[in-house]
Amino acid sequence: MLEKTKLPYRTVSNRLKWSRLATFFGFFQLGAVIVMWSTSTTSLRFSLGWEGDDGDASFGSLAFALGLGFAIGCAVSGPLIDKWGCRNIAIPSLTVYPLMYIPLAFLDGMIGLLAFGLLAGTLRGFVDIVINVNGVQLERHYGRPIISSFHAAYPAGGFLFGLVGSAFARSFTESAVVPFLAMGLTMSALGYVFGRMYLRRDEEIVPAAHPVPAGVRKSEEHSKSNDAKYAGLAVMVGFGLLAFVSYLAENATYDWGQEFVRRTLDTTAGTAALAVTVFSGSQFVGRMLGDKLTERFGQKAVICGSGVIGALGAACMMTAVSPVQALLGFGLVGLGVSCIVPIMLSAAGRMDPQNSGRNIGLVNAVGVTGMFLGPAAITTVVDRMGIEWMPLLPLVLLALIAIAGPILVRKAPRFTATVQSESAVESIRS
Repeated sequence: MLEKTKLPYRTVSNRLKWSRLATFFGFFQLGAVIVMWSTSTTSLRFSLGWEGDDGDASFGSLAFALGLGFAIGCAVSGPLIDKWGCRNIAIPSLTVYPLMYIPLAFLDGMIGLLAFGLLAGTLRGFVDIVINVNGVQLERHYGRPIISSFHAAYPAGGFLFGLVGSAFARSFTESAVVPFLAMGLTMSALGYVFGRMYLRRDEEIVPAAHPVPAGVRKSEEHSKSNDAKYAGLAVMVGFGLLAFVSYLAENATYDWGQEFVRRTLDTTAGTAALAVTVFSGSQFVGRMLGDKLTERFGQKAVICGSGVIGALGAACMMTAVSPVQALLGFGLVGLGVSCIVPIMLSAAGRMDPQNSGRNIGLVNAVGVTGMFLGPAAITTVVDRMGIEWMPLLPLVLLALIAIAGPILVRKAPRFTATVQSESAVESIRS
């Protein structure tokens, strides 16, 4: 039963602080592993004989297996987290996930590669959802938005391990065994340590059961409950579509950003590469500032502002007459999309506390389809209209976020600091 006692705003137990640190690590691990994989693909392709155009189809199949597994993991893991709690899912997920890339460096059969690729992607989905659910649970304890700062650890992990991965890539050009082993074993050991710091099921804040009012039939109450359930699922799909736009804009930048600047403004490849760097840096800054902005102005204002800033950035890119203007546009798009996904996942988790995992998993599963459909949609625009129109689709969709986002996010409950029974509080503080 949920009591109406408020947890002191400034007094937070050490248990919550350690769990918060562990959540930062979860996002850091996710970014580190993905970038380590990305910086090792050239050596992996060499060892598999997938070099050049002839190997694109095979590598594309492996990349698709990873992405498909990611979407499956997001959808499947949520209900398991709701049932068993964050800690019971975090320990095996954070421990095993980094190890799943190691077999890819030793296998050469396509079936085995695709199977482990699918499994690695699935476990990535488990990690992604459990760290977000734990983050939302911590928001309930703190009574204020803190999830955007967690998401900032993702590009931080990618940046630091990107430097490590680049060093490995220069030294080990014919095999990915060394980087996969070094990354996998290190991140796995740390994952086990930090996974034990996630909240247990009895430490999570759950809603009180609402008694059926006198005179109301059980069938009527059940019917209302079903209506609310379907309405809630519709809202989750709406949140997922907004996350989809953010993922699409992000992938458009990573896939086409350098080529867009180089070809439309006739710059060098080095100058054009700054586009991705500026985007990533501004996304990090936006996520570091996102929680304070959300606490100060509210989620509706931040979502609306994110859509407007992102759309202005896309327009700035599309009308750029100099590299400086183009880079400014990429920076604005990075700021615009930085807080959209964190806010959507936080809102989804607060809508129905008993099913936080299911809701966050559904939102992210819909959102990550932007990684599949986004590149195809952008490619269609580029093929039919020219690369100078590449920012058009993100511009239109981000403008829609500015309009539809505040309408959807207002359905999420406000942040309130509440605690469970005294025994639950004592278990957290012990």
